Amino acid sequence: MEVQINKHLHTRQIIGIFPVLELNVDDVDVPLKNPHVTYLDIFFLISSIIMHIVDMTIDINLAIRYLLSNKLTYFAWTIVLIFLPSFVNVIISRRMQCQDDKENATSSHYKSKCIYAMLTKKSYCLIVVLFQLAPVLRYYQTLKYALNAYKSEKRGDRTNQRKYYLQMIKEDQDVALLRVFECFLEAAPQQILQLTILLKNYHSDINIEFIHQVASILSSLGSMGWAMASYHRSIRLAQQDKLNIDVTGTVLQFVWHFCTTVSRILSLSVVASIWPLYTAIGCIFHWISMTTWIIIDSHGVLEFCRDPNHAPHYSPKIKERIYSMLFSVVIGVVQVFIYFNAVDGSTFLKHVFFYIICFLENIIATVFWIYASSNEVKNSWYFNILIVLCIVPFLLGITAMIVYYSVFHPSLKNQNCIHT
Repeated sequence: MEVQINKHLHTRQIIGIFPVLELNVDDVDVPLKNPHVTYLDIFFLISSIIMHIVDMTIDINLAIRYLLSNKLTYFAWTIVLIFLPSFVNVIISRRMQCQDDKENATSSHYKSKCIYAMLTKKSYCLIVVLFQLAPVLRYYQTLKYALNAYKSEKRGDRTNQRKYYLQMIKEDQDVALLRVFECFLEAAPQQILQLTILLKNYHSDINIEFIHQVASILSSLGSMGWAMASYHRSIRLAQQDKLNIDVTGTVLQFVWHFCTTVSRILSLSVVASIWPLYTAIGCIFHWISMTTWIIIDSHGVLEFCRDPNHAPHYSPKIKERIYSMLFSVVIGVVQVFIYFNAVDGSTFLKHVFFYIICFLENIIATVFWIYASSNEVKNSWYFNILIVLCIVPFLLGITAMIVYYSVFHPSLKNQNCIHT
């Protein structure tokens, strides 16, 4: 039986980074049977805020270091990769907020006035962009709901406990999705940029700039891993019409996406350290191809960009088509690094096609780097290590994907239970 998509959940409209949502089952795990907020939930939210702030601070600090060292090109690119994704995230966050307003008729019952103004009023957008506050504001709002649900449970107020728990789930979905976008629009490109600069200028000497570059790479990597874990967590909480993925499945999903992404980033970085222009052209071509694929696959209109008040059987408005095209452009950037299914339907052949293309691109990039590197680089300690890291993690990630879908996919477990 084909499960209907819940149009009121943003993460149900964009169903692809981690295909936890593509299960065809009748039995469900309903989180509201036990709307319990734990210390781990609160810790996770606080840690997410801290991770975002630390990552942002380190990247801005590195940009300032480039400026003080008169490396204006590196400074400019670092700044662009900090604030452009932040601007895109603000636009997506505003879109989510507009949809919420239309669905709920009012926003005062679930948003504080300050946060609501920061997310909706154009005059505040500059502040939100400059300080990258879109995810932080939503994390803060989610944390407030979690604390209110926890306090209501302590008082024995089941009505408010359930209400705040529902609001926490809803907000947590939105912020998790925003963090995933930021992960692949900011953290991943930032890692490629800093790794490229590091490989281009590294001469076995360790200085302050080197330390800041390594810190930026590690913080972006940690931010990416945390965003993935946060997304997994929010999806499991929100699935009221799907079987929950178990711990083993979650670990396999994390290994799958984390390893393929790391391999992708390293492959692009090593070839960019030699031919930055050609690498950029290759990435642009991949981006345009992915964007075209998304537009064709969605027939020009993505569910996320539909007007909630517009009947689905009516022809899409021009505005909806324009929004869909722009959003497809954003998803196309994400698909430079990882597969993002924005259209409901079977993803098996899409996964096969996407990962074959990426693996071939990674091999080509690595081969180019092997044969075009200078003798100094070939004799360096990191040369063979990077060759291994460009290929092996990708194979490990694909292996984790195969094992997950072959053994630990919840729909398979449900079928096994039915047969037994």
